[in-house]
Amino acid sequence: MDATVPQTPCLACLNHKGGVGKTTCSVNLAAGLARLGWRILAVDADPQAHLSVSLGLTSPSGDNGGLAGVLTGRLPLDAAMARAGSCMVVPASAALAATESPLAIENPGNNRLRQALAAATGFDLVIIDCPPHLGPLARQALTAASGVIVPMTPDFLAMQSLAWLMDTLAGLSADHLAPTVVGIVLNRFSSQKRLHREVQGAVAEHFPGLAFAGVIRENIALAEAPSFGQDIFQYAPRSAGASDFARVCREAAARLNLAPLPGASGIAR
Repeated sequence: MDATVPQTPCLACLNHKGGVGKTTCSVNLAAGLARLGWRILAVDADPQAHLSVSLGLTSPSGDNGGLAGVLTGRLPLDAAMARAGSCMVVPASAALAATESPLAIENPGNNRLRQALAAATGFDLVIIDCPPHLGPLARQALTAASGVIVPMTPDFLAMQSLAWLMDTLAGLSADHLAPTVVGIVLNRFSSQKRLHREVQGAVAEHFPGLAFAGVIRENIALAEAPSFGQDIFQYAPRSAGASDFARVCREAAARLNLAPLPGASGIAR
């Protein structure tokens, strides 16, 4: 393994299809796992900065703040971090988009994000919220990551996109990108809808062992929480959304071989 690969496990939350709940998953996985006792660093790698805003942070101004400053070498990783609730965050800003062109022409083995995250000492897990396309920033995240979690909605187009994405991930090892797919999380799921059940069955059939047993049901609290700059455990701890993410967090912890730590505030069951 390259010496620049960070020792801290790194999980990329990725789907090139927009609107599937990728940021919702990143935000609440980070918050939930932190409440279970781990030291979590969330990295916002999307120029839209939705993870940052969802956690109540203001996007850094100028070209040198947040992840943009880290990737351009103008800001050390620890100086880019901000606390948001129970975890630390490297926020994004619109300036992050300007880093994509330089990153696109670099050798895939020379990964700035991976090198920067080597300084992420003192954390048990890094979670990266990726942009909704497989461009240079997403590839930086994949090179840095040891694992990938794929959120998706239970519909036909999302299923088609998932098949393409999984084929793409399988072929990325030739470009020095070989993270393990940790699992697939169904978002906005309703067991009362036949299509949703059919998609759930298709995911289990075509990608055995990857579908999380826990699903995220459609829940208005999950849609409301970002406007208050809060994760679901802060905003509505007794909601179905909090209950669902609590289950997904515990399942993710098991898949990542993490063990609960003493002294955690805990999350809803």
